[in-house]
Amino acid sequence: MADHPVAAVVLTLLLTLALGAQLPRLRIDESAEGLMVERDPARAFYEQARQRFGSDNLTVVLVKADDVFTPAALTAVRRLSDGLERVAGVSRVESLTTTRNIKGEGDALTTDPLVGAVIPTAPAELARLRADALGSRVLVGNLVAADGRATALVVYADARPGETAFNRRFTTDVDALVARETRPGLTIYQVGAPMTKATYAQYLKADQRTIIPLSTVVLIVTLFLAVRTLQGVVIPVVTAVVSIVWSLGLMAVTGIPLTILTAIIPSLMLAIGFTEDVHMISEYHHRLEHGDDKLTALRTMLGESAMPILVTTATTVLGFGSLITTDITMLIQFGYASAMALTANYVVTMLLLPPMLRWWAVPRRLRRVALVDESPPGGIPRLMQRLGEFNLRWRVPILVAWGALTLASLAGWLTLRVNTDLISFFPERSAIRQRVADLSRSLAGGLAFYVVVDTGHDDGIKNPAVLRRIAGLQDHLAATGRVDKTVSVADYVRKMHREMHGGDPAFETIPETSDQVAQYLLMLEGRELEKFVDFKAAAANIVVRHHLTGSGDLSALLRDIERHVARDFPPTVIVRATGEEVLFNNASDYMAVNELTSFSSTFVIIGVIHALLFMSLKAGILSLIPNVVPILMLYGFMGLVGIPLNTSTAMIATVAIGIAVDDTVHHMVTYSRQLNELHDQRRAMFETLRIEGRPIIYVSIALAAGFLTLVASNFVATVYFGVLAAFVMLVAMLAELTLTPILMVSIPLLTVWDMVRLRMSGDVRRAPLFAGLSRWEARKVVLLGGLHEYEAGAPVIVKGEIGTEMYMVVTGRIRVFDPLPDGRERTLTALGPGGVIGEIGVLTQQVRSASVVAEARSELLRLDLAALERVRKWSPYTSAKLFRNIARMLGERLREATQPGVESALSPRV
Repeated sequence: MADHPVAAVVLTLLLTLALGAQLPRLRIDESAEGLMVERDPARAFYEQARQRFGSDNLTVVLVKADDVFTPAALTAVRRLSDGLERVAGVSRVESLTTTRNIKGEGDALTTDPLVGAVIPTAPAELARLRADALGSRVLVGNLVAADGRATALVVYADARPGETAFNRRFTTDVDALVARETRPGLTIYQVGAPMTKATYAQYLKADQRTIIPLSTVVLIVTLFLAVRTLQGVVIPVVTAVVSIVWSLGLMAVTGIPLTILTAIIPSLMLAIGFTEDVHMISEYHHRLEHGDDKLTALRTMLGESAMPILVTTATTVLGFGSLITTDITMLIQFGYASAMALTANYVVTMLLLPPMLRWWAVPRRLRRVALVDESPPGGIPRLMQRLGEFNLRWRVPILVAWGALTLASLAGWLTLRVNTDLISFFPERSAIRQRVADLSRSLAGGLAFYVVVDTGHDDGIKNPAVLRRIAGLQDHLAATGRVDKTVSVADYVRKMHREMHGGDPAFETIPETSDQVAQYLLMLEGRELEKFVDFKAAAANIVVRHHLTGSGDLSALLRDIERHVARDFPPTVIVRATGEEVLFNNASDYMAVNELTSFSSTFVIIGVIHALLFMSLKAGILSLIPNVVPILMLYGFMGLVGIPLNTSTAMIATVAIGIAVDDTVHHMVTYSRQLNELHDQRRAMFETLRIEGRPIIYVSIALAAGFLTLVASNFVATVYFGVLAAFVMLVAMLAELTLTPILMVSIPLLTVWDMVRLRMSGDVRRAPLFAGLSRWEARKVVLLGGLHEYEAGAPVIVKGEIGTEMYMVVTGRIRVFDPLPDGRERTLTALGPGGVIGEIGVLTQQVRSASVVAEARSELLRLDLAALERVRKWSPYTSAKLFRNIARMLGERLREATQPGVESALSPRV
């Protein structure tokens, strides 16, 4: 785009306007369904249970007073009950003023309302009401506290079809009712799923208003410190902002909503999106510092950066995109959105950065540097020089130290726990967490799930044996201390059986016959039991109220239920826990397994890409080590300090490797090119550190700083993500500056890009040195051996010198001549592509018998013993054919020497 800047900018502007126009369509997903496993078979069972027993979308309105059995408190409860029943979406309200009072009177049972049409005021009536309520196993711990100081209105509600703002609307309506009834001596508040989801959406919006500006400021400051030029700040910020517009616009077009995960994409674009800009601008400045004019520096930078940036973008997109292979909706959405955002950032960068650099004047600081002689390196170049010396001197201790830290971190993996509970995403200081804790202390937890008992045949629930097992399960759960309250049809039957026997506690049991059970159930209205028994009495429902906010704790409870069911229920009776809480919990187990598979698949994909890029399996494996180690240390650290694995922290590994691998690719590509130029692994390592050290350090610090801005989030999970991602970036930087150089020195590197760019004529491919080699093998030998450039008139060989290498012309033309004592030159021959000279010197130190000079700008392959050893180590099969050809050429020389009259196809001996 450097040659067509106007077209590139106009195209970018049009696309930005088009995608920006879609931003109003971007929606916020307030539901928590994204935390569930998308294809979880348990979801079908859950939907069936909702149809049988109604919604488990629970809201508790808690009323607290010194005594709730007063006219004022009971009046407030009645008005709240009446008001809540009128709120759109409410299907059921349970409270002291809506429940029935099961009471025995002689040989009869009554099921009149607990509170009559008129709120009692007489102390005796209030005392009777209090005694009846606190004597009911159905009400105590469910609707009223045992000490009479708190009562609950349990509200079941669902959104109407097509209603997207249900949670916000419902929460607002309930808050309005609560505000009207709150007064001194009467504390009232709501807590439940709708409020949690509405607050979740509110926090998402607040995070967008806080984190994006903060990230922008951090980016600007970090960029200025990194490149110290105005263009180095403005260009990345412009590309990042445009990338954000494209990303959010694409999300709106594709229907991907803002969630707790996708909401951080703008910050990710600010943090990640500028990394390639920094690498490109640093390379551009590097060329300017070495005296190139602006246009030459720009074109050289684009040529050198094209391949590594394409590869790093591809690996980063693959890293993030691997999340779409999960079955958790929220991770899938983030995978698609982040992959689109990163692709958009690549396109924006390639469209905007070259024109902006072309139009922007060369920074004054760089103009001054280009005019002065080279001075001893200072600052980061000096630091990189010392770091290179340190790496080489302490190579073994460094490897041992990294290995020991990695092994130690594996211990933390054993204690790593999973927690996807939505409540735990909110900070301890939040109203939700405080209300959940207070509700659990005052009455019973605001979280609930169902345990469905299905007999498989009509009236099966009326079987006393089944009811006893249900009651036994409830008693078992109460004994564990893990749940606050359970309610089922068995509670009603036991209460009625007791009342039929004069209230004698000894009869608070399940009756002996099905007929008795059937008679009891007939006495209750359908609405009273519809939450607990289906229409055909084939299945029953146990409502389990709890306050567990950790997936691990809930998993332990569910496993305990399964063990009890397996031990106490017959195989013909199917007992399963279900509900949103259970589905979220299933996602926890899935996430633990999926994280390992996603993590592994990402590394495999990136390893394959690197192996293809550098044409070596060994190079592909070694390139992963500096990126694997930080991830292993990350999860070890999380396990040791007790940070849970959740939807946010689970994706850090994928995100981190997608980002950190960028530096590795740039590092290895630069090392490959330096090695091809210098043919000395130590010097190539030092030069690579000098070139890449600054962008690696500043990009890593900028990324860490960018991620740390997420500590301003309202979500605990997002705060953890920011801190841990910053930790990984810094550890990856240290690995990149120590592990990567040490590992690279151990292998020669070629890139497939270098191979493709190398052009060889047919004469070169047909040269005796390359006889039997494929075009690909010939290119490999040229690059591994060492390609050297000579300007016209430059000497290649000087007569009388000791030679230890041979040469072959790849491009250009050389002249072989004998310098005469009188200063004249006797030309022996002229050689073009494919011509070989000095082959005897490659095996023995040989006094040169003639001189060689480049007649035109030429590229020559130079082979000495070290180069041949590189070829042998890199590609033994190719080296065998190469050595065979050299042997043939030496045999030809021997034949020349022993049979002077025989015509030789080789060039004159040099």
